[in-house]
Amino acid sequence: MGSARKGSGADSSPSGWERNVRAITIAAALLVGLWLLPDVAPPPDVQQPVELARGQIEAFLPETDDPSVPDVIVRVLTGPEAGNLLEGYLQGPAGQQDIPEYQIGDEVVVSLSLGPDSTFVAVSDRYRVPLFAALLGAFALAVVVVGGWRGLRSLLALALTLGVVAKIVVPLLLAGWEPVSLAVGAGAAVTLATILLTEGVRPASLAAAGGTFAALALTAGLAAVVNGLAQFTEFQGSEAAVFLQSMGLSGLDLSGLLLAAVIFGALGVLDDVTVTQAAAVHELAEADPEASRSLLVARAMNVGRSHIAATVNTLVLAYLGASLPLLVLFAAGGADPLLIASGETVAVEIVRAVVGSIGIVAAVPLTTLIAAFAVRRRNSDDNQLLA
Repeated sequence: MGSARKGSGADSSPSGWERNVRAITIAAALLVGLWLLPDVAPPPDVQQPVELARGQIEAFLPETDDPSVPDVIVRVLTGPEAGNLLEGYLQGPAGQQDIPEYQIGDEVVVSLSLGPDSTFVAVSDRYRVPLFAALLGAFALAVVVVGGWRGLRSLLALALTLGVVAKIVVPLLLAGWEPVSLAVGAGAAVTLATILLTEGVRPASLAAAGGTFAALALTAGLAAVVNGLAQFTEFQGSEAAVFLQSMGLSGLDLSGLLLAAVIFGALGVLDDVTVTQAAAVHELAEADPEASRSLLVARAMNVGRSHIAATVNTLVLAYLGASLPLLVLFAAGGADPLLIASGETVAVEIVRAVVGSIGIVAAVPLTTLIAAFAVRRRNSDDNQLLA
């Protein structure tokens, strides 16, 4: 009787191949659905003075001492001037004086300043999309070779995350939706989908999602409170926020947008912490089925503390690497570091880093508790407690 039941159960359960195919099919369907979504972003309020297009250098004109004389001929490949040969000016990236060593045939980014009577054409930088495509292909290949089926599922989950941000979050922000609520809702939905796609539907996956939701809510609330206490201006030292307003997006909640950035920034690391911690609880429970929940939590927290130490160090190094040129600039000026840190440009980054780190640290005990109560225990005292 027992063997018959066991055999029947084994026949009805999906194989690893079937689970992988099912997960990939669902992910592909979601991606197609995102692709087919209509664009809900409102049209721009004002016409942009500069349009970017892809172009190709056809020839260089003779050099002169007159800066008003064009020095290059480019063929525009995209946009309203596609197919036209235009005379233009060579410029460095972002207005730098150092001009790259362009060659004939190079694909470049062309800036077109469209006026009523004339068009100003400038070669502003190299076109690097083919390099990006090759680099992403190498990344995808490495993930699949090392990660196998789970690596492929993680790539689809990544594509789903980027698709949600590009097709839902950004357009709804432009349409005037409240940024923090949108970030929390979209982040929670993406987290649930990606964790289930990469880890499958099992107690550890649901515990990881629950821990992520709890830590995400804590991060959002803490970010709002600290942002109010810090009394930042609307732009919060962000040049991008100033640029957004100059584009006619004055109705956009810039302060909320920057808070939403904190939430999405923390979410990327939260997934890693919660999935790892939930998996640790699951493995500990499998290794010692008789362990009580209190013992399980204590053992899992020992693993979590090591994870916290490594994650905090990783976060600090990441922020340090991103801001190293700015730190060197401040050090060269010889100003008081505390006064520099109080300035809004630096203070905003400090708040983002610390608030995000608090949310990530809190995710460890939150996920551990949820995972400990999600696994099935054989201990009778625990079963009575839950009855």
